[in-house]
Amino acid sequence: MRTVMTKPPAPYDEIRTIIYQDELWTLREYHPALADFLQARDRLLVLRHGRPPYAVLLGVPHHAEVREDYICERRLDAEGRPAPRDADKNAASYALVAFTALRDRGVPCKLVIMAHPTTHDPNKDLASPYSRELFAEPARFLLECHGSGPHRRLALELSAGHNHLADALRFAQLLDAALGRRYTWGVQKAPGSRDAWIFHGDGHEEEEALELSALQTVTLIEAERRGMPALHLEAKPAFCKPADDVNAVSPDGLLLGRALAQALLHYLGWRDRAQGPG
Repeated sequence: MRTVMTKPPAPYDEIRTIIYQDELWTLREYHPALADFLQARDRLLVLRHGRPPYAVLLGVPHHAEVREDYICERRLDAEGRPAPRDADKNAASYALVAFTALRDRGVPCKLVIMAHPTTHDPNKDLASPYSRELFAEPARFLLECHGSGPHRRLALELSAGHNHLADALRFAQLLDAALGRRYTWGVQKAPGSRDAWIFHGDGHEEEEALELSALQTVTLIEAERRGMPALHLEAKPAFCKPADDVNAVSPDGLLLGRALAQALLHYLGWRDRAQGPG
């Protein structure tokens, strides 16, 4: 198996970084080598295609296997009390589909997955191994992929947090078209705001507040500081968890991952670039 594992300095000394270069899939299930890492704790997986600067940088900061309800179990708040948070169950699944589709088109891309962090919240801490790896190499565009809970009203929520370089509405429109306009969406109106447009699959539109606006996500802010547009996508369990709760990609997740790749190519104008496939 062709992997490289490294150990960072304290206070993240239990994190192991895996530069993953093996196969990704066995049909719709993860390749056994990949599945082992995705079901582990405190593992940072890095997948690359091509060389930097990457056209697309994908991040999955809160992944956990499908039977895990919580991550950050050993994190403490400012008063020393336990501060776990909900796990994004199998959220890496649709990001891996998007990475595969971009790779197969020859698009330089990188995917960073933090599998079940136990001591910290990776995208709220720029010193975390996840954040350091995310910004270790230049890229044109960052998309962070998350999994929301079953109680959320909207199938998908898209926001830029405080990143003023990304056009969330334009990207949402491209992704909605690639998905066949079948889901209920929430899209942040403006960076720094919880106000959102809500788009229903039947064409009805309304205005409401986002539940998950990513206003505390420091990686989106750091991306802007580096001149990089960045967006944050929340997807309900149908996009992350197969009905039988196996660690594989669901039918909706397969659709979403492929649609993300298509939307990213259009958003970045990849088809118009002489060096891009097309």
